Amino acid sequence: MKVFSVRLYCPTLFSTIGGAEKFTAMIAQYLVKTFKELDLGLVAQKAKYARMEDNIDFLNQNYGLSFSSDINIQFLKEETPGLWNRYAAHRELRKTSRNVDLYINCFHNVQFFYGKKNVHIIHFPANRRTVASPTFSRIPLLKPIAYILDKKYEKCYNLFICNSLFTEAWLERYWNIAPERKIVLNPPATYGSIWSLSIEEKKENIILLVSRFDKRKNILEGVTYFCEHENLFPNWRLIVAGYCNDKDKEYYDRVAQAAHGHRVEVKVNLSGLNLEALYKKAKIFWHVMGLHIDENTDPLNVEHFGITTVEAMAAGAVPVVIDKGGQREIVDDGINGFRWKTLEELGRLTQRLIMDPDLRLAMSKAAVEKSNTYSIEAFNANIDTIFREHNLIPAEYRR
Repeated sequence: MKVFSVRLYCPTLFSTIGGAEKFTAMIAQYLVKTFKELDLGLVAQKAKYARMEDNIDFLNQNYGLSFSSDINIQFLKEETPGLWNRYAAHRELRKTSRNVDLYINCFHNVQFFYGKKNVHIIHFPANRRTVASPTFSRIPLLKPIAYILDKKYEKCYNLFICNSLFTEAWLERYWNIAPERKIVLNPPATYGSIWSLSIEEKKENIILLVSRFDKRKNILEGVTYFCEHENLFPNWRLIVAGYCNDKDKEYYDRVAQAAHGHRVEVKVNLSGLNLEALYKKAKIFWHVMGLHIDENTDPLNVEHFGITTVEAMAAGAVPVVIDKGGQREIVDDGINGFRWKTLEELGRLTQRLIMDPDLRLAMSKAAVEKSNTYSIEAFNANIDTIFREHNLIPAEYRR
């Protein structure tokens, strides 16, 4: 049997912990477990560690996976400033798809590829170059080139897989992709959970906020609100946990400074096990991304799905999240959590949960139940259906 080649591209797979990276890693794990005779490769831009086996361990430890050290990894040179350098970098990237049976682009871009079949995982769609590119949109002479590149992008993909209905709606708005070429596959968040008293027994008076230390996530605003209204939450702590790389260090420092002297703990770059332990302790979960953003004009800066929200729900933490973007699909307001529009409403709803333990307990049970919609088991079943229905890998390669 001929070996079937698959490549997954995610430039930050081995340097950042986030939703796009987890989605990519879980697709790779599904492929390894489901198919045989695969030449599976991961294409990224930057290695976190010098030794290849340490980069594999990075995936295994942070996403609970079991990759072996002999998986094929290809690192590209980092893109440097300048129009010619970008062109050269994109050319090198596209070369990784030549003679590949299935190429899966798992990142936010409008790149086209040469795989025999191509799939784009859409975490949120980029708009057309002719509209949004800083280079092509402001230089009239380059617009014909932008148009050609947009057409290549639009036509090269057999399937666009969107992480939420919110994302799919914006893909339709930007690109008008035919229904048969797009589908929704919610990200894998956590393993299936069943509510029990043991979940409640582990809980402490903790409000948890989990996010990358990216200013777009509005962590600072959430921390500042808690600190300025601590009297609303007597005997409760706010814990902020998230991933921080070098470029986010300044923002992390601002968050830590705002938290100093208050009932706020800031934890950075926790292991998967330590983060899981925090979810189990928390009674309430906050999510603030999208504050002061009009999602109709700036959809990029709201949460397009909300993996951390689901992870919190699976552990029985009641979500109190902003009423924007993909959070609406996850949290059924008043049933398994609350959605809010202003920080004052965030405070009021949080206080309501604190003052009414029976309500919080009922919502905790409902949150655990809803989280199973986005479980890893559900993800594997749904992605398997997609691969079968769209014949992305021939049936003879199934184990």
